[in-house]
Amino acid sequence: MKFRLTEDMRKKIWLYVIVIAIGISIYFAFDKIDFIIRALRRICSLTTPFILGFAIAFLLNKPMELMETKLLGKLRMKPQHRRSIAAVLAVLLGIIVVCAFLALLLPQLFDSIFSLVKAFPGYVEDFQKFALDFVEKYAIDTQQVTNYITDTDFFEKLTGFVTDALPQMAKATYAFGSTLLNILLSIMAGLYMLIDKERLSGYAKKINYALFPKEVSEYLHRMVLASGDIFNNFIVGKAIDSLIIGILCYIGSLIFQFPYALLLSVIVGVTNMIPVFGPFIGAVPGIVILFIIHPITALYFALFVFALQQFDGNILGPLILGDKLGLPSIGILFSVCVGGGLFGIIGMFIGVPCFAVIYMAVKEFVNYRLKKKAVDLEGISREMKKEALEIEERMEHLEE
Repeated sequence: MKFRLTEDMRKKIWLYVIVIAIGISIYFAFDKIDFIIRALRRICSLTTPFILGFAIAFLLNKPMELMETKLLGKLRMKPQHRRSIAAVLAVLLGIIVVCAFLALLLPQLFDSIFSLVKAFPGYVEDFQKFALDFVEKYAIDTQQVTNYITDTDFFEKLTGFVTDALPQMAKATYAFGSTLLNILLSIMAGLYMLIDKERLSGYAKKINYALFPKEVSEYLHRMVLASGDIFNNFIVGKAIDSLIIGILCYIGSLIFQFPYALLLSVIVGVTNMIPVFGPFIGAVPGIVILFIIHPITALYFALFVFALQQFDGNILGPLILGDKLGLPSIGILFSVCVGGGLFGIIGMFIGVPCFAVIYMAVKEFVNYRLKKKAVDLEGISREMKKEALEIEERMEHLEE
């Protein structure tokens, strides 16, 4: 008698094979996690211009579409020429906006930095006097502090610092050149992606439908479209939120007469792009600077930034972003911690939208499977609430 596999048996075998393969992959992934992270960082480093180019194309896609339809739509020209001109205009507009912003901000920012550097020796001297007065007032042994401040090897240390700084300057020059080259390559890559948007999208769709079953392909296509909306809402919303926080920080710094108000506000506004921890990261440099100038002022600034963060987290952030990410609070905290641990500051920023995409994909898949199995979620929820109430009643009886 010849043994034949039924369709249900084949599906179960494939399911077991997939589960075992995923389990083995997870085991090896955790076993070789350091190697995988290094490999991912290396890949990201090599493909940086294309990643940044994709980000540029993503941000400039809407302006390009507006120019293509509104500005150039009535002109008689070939569609590919209209697209190319609109893409170039969108890139130029982006460059002009960034340059105008930097032109308005950098001169005042540099003035604040130069004045801080110029006055820094006096601040350090005042801080040294304050420290010595403090330790003498509270009968602390000042010998070690005095030895450190009046160290006879100061000039030798300074010479060593300068000697070590020269190679660092060479590395910084090389890094600046590499960064400039990456920016130029990124702009070019973003321009080509904007021009060939439909063609690249078509290639991706063909690969998707060629590799996967139709149902899976449609699911992945929906996820990609939803991912675009999530990233767009997060980046635009966070940028607006951070700009408002930076402006409020500047106004508050002027009202409370904090020194270097613009410099402190720019740091707070930029770091506010990082969810959860951003305002606190931005507050640290300002607190250190103000502590050297006047310790009590640093305390006032810390309290001001804390109040600003509470306003942002409880009022402004929800008002701008709302529930567009669909993540619970613990999910945001988890994504920031994991993203920061893997990829540093950039990981802390993009970790939230990436985790939101994963959360949405898993949630939709789970709902699909539950619906397919005809699971009554409302009934389960009612039973759980009923059991919880019964447990509470039992606890009350025990307490009595």
